[in-house]
Amino acid sequence: MIALLYAGSPAKGQNIRYMGDGPWSEAANWVGGAIPGEFDTARINWANNTVTLDYEAPLVNRVQIGVDESGNLVIEDGGVLSAFQDVTAGNNGSVTGTLTVNSGAVVNVGRILWAGRMGSFGTIDVNDGAVINVFSHLWFGPDSTGSCVVNINSGGAIIQTGNVDGILGLGTINAVDPSGGTATLNVNDGGLLALNNIHAAGTSIQPGSMLNIYGSGRVTLPGDFVGVMESYAAAGFISGDDVVGNVAVSYDLGGDETTVVVAPPPSPSSSVSEWGLYR
Repeated sequence: MIALLYAGSPAKGQNIRYMGDGPWSEAANWVGGAIPGEFDTARINWANNTVTLDYEAPLVNRVQIGVDESGNLVIEDGGVLSAFQDVTAGNNGSVTGTLTVNSGAVVNVGRILWAGRMGSFGTIDVNDGAVINVFSHLWFGPDSTGSCVVNINSGGAIIQTGNVDGILGLGTINAVDPSGGTATLNVNDGGLLALNNIHAAGTSIQPGSMLNIYGSGRVTLPGDFVGVMESYAAAGFISGDDVVGNVAVSYDLGGDETTVVVAPPPSPSSSVSEWGLYR
């Protein structure tokens, strides 16, 4: 991963839109005739257009997909997209912003990964062998009337790479208070969600939002979060294979890591708590 550390405001750049469909590398399709650079915000928002990226693009300041108009960005095998600050799928307005990261592709986010802001609908699909590295927060459904669906599919991963200040927020913009937005985060069979932190008070996932784990999907956290994650499951915010609370939470002392997975089928001697947590 490219080291992307947010260190204050960069020099003034431009908001540059991509006109129509086509490859990111086609300079003529960007307003102004130049590919966005390190101080610029790249906007994919031209009548629900689709832009593809299959090479290591120049560093940009921000990427916004779905700004007043819908847009789609597809990162293909060999594609690397790095933003000094934020990447947003669904920025504002009653539009849709879709980010698809396919096998062999990498997205590096220097600050926050957003989805479903300010009345928009955001979709993020991380497919087999793809990775999104995020230095700071995951804010999904962070604003009133915004919503999103994030899918981490087989072999795909979203990894928080920074310090513990980076936290998960579903239906919240501060991991404490409800935003009025909603988020569905699916860690599908073979997917990985590697978090830095989640609020111990149970407020990182707000009512109307959900963390779903399927098959061999995994959620990991550094340190001992067993009690915290069991509390989220008991409160109805985590499901396993579409059954609320149907998860197993374990702590590896040697690796200092908590792992949440779908609960295994009960053995004849197993008992199930009222919340569906196997013990």
